Amino acid sequence: MSFCKTLRPVFAAGTLLLAACSSGEQSSDPEGTSAPDLIVVNGDIYSSDPAAPRLQAFAVEDGKFTAVGTTAEIRALAGSNTRIIDAGGNTVTPGFIDAHSHVSGNSPVVAGVDLSYVADKSEWLRMIAEVDERLPEGEWLTGGTWDHTLSDGIYPTKQMLDEVVPDRPVFLSHIDGHYAWVNSKALEMAGVTAETEAPPGGEVVVDPETGDTTGILLEGAQMLVGRIIPDRSDDQRQDGLARMYKYANSFGVTGLHQMGGLDDYLHIVENGDPTLRIWYGPWNRGGVNDTIESVTQDILAKQQEVATRVATTAKEDAIGPLLRVGFVKLINDGVLSAHTAVLTEAYSDRPGWTGEYITSPEELAHQVDTLTAAGLPVAVHSIGDAAVKAALDAFEAAQGNPVPFPNRIEHIEIVHTEDIERFRELGVVASMQPNHATNSIVYVPVRVGERSSRAYVWKSMLKADVPVVFGADYSTSPLSPLVQIADAVFRVSPFGFNDGKPFHPEQAVSFEEALMAYTQSGANITPWKDQIGSISVGKWADFVLLDGTVPAPMNESFRDLAVDATYFAGREVYAKPE
Repeated sequence: MSFCKTLRPVFAAGTLLLAACSSGEQSSDPEGTSAPDLIVVNGDIYSSDPAAPRLQAFAVEDGKFTAVGTTAEIRALAGSNTRIIDAGGNTVTPGFIDAHSHVSGNSPVVAGVDLSYVADKSEWLRMIAEVDERLPEGEWLTGGTWDHTLSDGIYPTKQMLDEVVPDRPVFLSHIDGHYAWVNSKALEMAGVTAETEAPPGGEVVVDPETGDTTGILLEGAQMLVGRIIPDRSDDQRQDGLARMYKYANSFGVTGLHQMGGLDDYLHIVENGDPTLRIWYGPWNRGGVNDTIESVTQDILAKQQEVATRVATTAKEDAIGPLLRVGFVKLINDGVLSAHTAVLTEAYSDRPGWTGEYITSPEELAHQVDTLTAAGLPVAVHSIGDAAVKAALDAFEAAQGNPVPFPNRIEHIEIVHTEDIERFRELGVVASMQPNHATNSIVYVPVRVGERSSRAYVWKSMLKADVPVVFGADYSTSPLSPLVQIADAVFRVSPFGFNDGKPFHPEQAVSFEEALMAYTQSGANITPWKDQIGSISVGKWADFVLLDGTVPAPMNESFRDLAVDATYFAGREVYAKPE
């Protein structure tokens, strides 16, 4: 069946939008009338399209939405070969677009041990020992996503690892990715001691009583060990990424703003079954002899190469956009949990310390100017209020450099109130991660005191007409958009922190606002805003069927919802096991 190239919208009963062909071949049933391949009826449909935000039904032909409206209107379009899905009153949404991701073939869930959302340290050690048993001799034990703040708030030690894995090197990243936990074998192999000098902003943590290393490496110090970890083979990574595609689909994710692993994503497009749309941002990790000018030229060359190779597959003609290099990731500070985010005033629990820039404001401004002058939008990791201000300053200085898609700041965990308006004035997107807020309730008030009222200010951003996009920053928080949306709506810790009370509930958003930040808003800052992001006539049919209904008014029963099925360009790519 072929999709009609020219669409004519028709409105009936105030809701129905039909795609009618002015020319070209149409699909038909045996009686010769035009009929869709698939229709969904009896749905509680949130479309993320302001023109028709709530629907009952829609039709799909050749991978695109061709009509939306009431159940009666859409059912009347069905032919004898049309597949009919009765949603049974359950909620249907567009496919989710995660706006900040590090999904790769090295993700903990496929490459090592995944300790995310496990609070008990003894359980960590049991899981680590279990993985050690199945790994080949000599292979590093990696992964991690551990989070000590879920239990006693005390860093684990190398001695704990040594007890269960004494002879194999172990490198386990914290859930926020800004520090690592390693055993003695790994430190020994890397030649790291208490006297080893760490890169700027990094630290080899030393026990003040014994003077010995503890096994915790902060920020850039991670690479003192990380640089000697052997790369996984191409086959291992590519197989792992193929599994991660399906893992993402199981949560309703059909699009990622991805940072890292470009060649493996290109391999999936060329050789596999791509079921995610990837807006890709290379992370500037140039070597000591690389200049930002040389990095920029390398990225531009890669951008063109990827565009050519993806086009050669012709897959995008059949199922829509799949992969494009579109922006560049920079970083100027660390994280609040490790006291490495940069603040304008000292940490409440570390007097005199405001953090240390990973990239100085002057160098950041130079990098932003160079990249944007070349037409490359920039995304800056900035968590502390001083770092956010420095990123905004860099974008302001580069206003004369037009870019095809918006610049953005990632995380923005603390921000000055007056800087919120600057986001809007400069056209900078706020890219934020809801679960970071609910998972850090235990330490943010300790780190910044009364300034926590300026933490995770999603509602203030929206009120100021700042474009807000949501993502998981996987693997620093759960990949599930339903988990993230619940955190955005309730702002309540799943582990009972803050006595189970909402964390500054004035910054909570509605379900519809959170859904928009996880769908159309993510599409709006890519070339694909008119192709994906909402259930709208003419767009690729990426959509998600839930196993229940979003409660109205919203309540905690929302957390019981799960993805029943995920569709990508009209094809089912995930179905919940019976």
